Amino acid sequence: MVLLVRGVACLLLASAAMATHAAAAEDEIWSKNITPAWLDEHVTVKRTNRSRPVPRLSRTQVWANGLARSDMQAFLPTDFDRAVGAKLQPFHDYNFLVGTELVRSGSESGLVSSKATWEAFLERDWEPLGVTLGLSTAGFVDSVQNGYSQSISGSMDIPFDIPLQTWTTQLRISPSMNVDSMSGAIGTGLLSEIIGQTRLSARTDRLRTDLNVRLGYGLAPSARPTASARLELRIAPNL
Repeated sequence: MVLLVRGVACLLLASAAMATHAAAAEDEIWSKNITPAWLDEHVTVKRTNRSRPVPRLSRTQVWANGLARSDMQAFLPTDFDRAVGAKLQPFHDYNFLVGTELVRSGSESGLVSSKATWEAFLERDWEPLGVTLGLSTAGFVDSVQNGYSQSISGSMDIPFDIPLQTWTTQLRISPSMNVDSMSGAIGTGLLSEIIGQTRLSARTDRLRTDLNVRLGYGLAPSARPTASARLELRIAPNL
């Protein structure tokens, strides 16, 4: 019993001493001038600079067609269709885009329809054979006609070893298939092209000018063979 009383008395004395010391320390803190050095010594504030996600506008495409009336529309019996659309690439490492499109018909009814679109493409180099393989697909769902359309196409680029100084030539073979649920048609085709490319500008020029020449021949089961020739001139900033 005596030991218990002594223990309680020692605990009370220690508590009183700690309270007196804390009060003295508090009086000492408030009696001093608050300076930046004092704050650094007595107050610790952890600041974390959290990087906020930056919107990737480079992976977003927005377009409009027919919203502004042109002078050429005055000579047409009907107005142009008006369309607004947007596409977004949700994954940075994958070439996959989803989007939507809102179209208002230029006819008297002014029917408004919307489409949900998607597309993806992939390209790989096949080093053992020295060719480049590509695969792309695109489709949409129409809200008015309650149907969808899906297309799949591939490409194989075979370079030609032709001794031309500034020209690069290749053969491109492109099979394709299209499925249209609205018309119930399934179409296939095969296009072969000889492509020649050359650069007309120098590396130090402000503008980059490229000249492309394409000669193609297409085959399809439901159509006659078609031949095509195209000359393309591209001018872009030399970044």
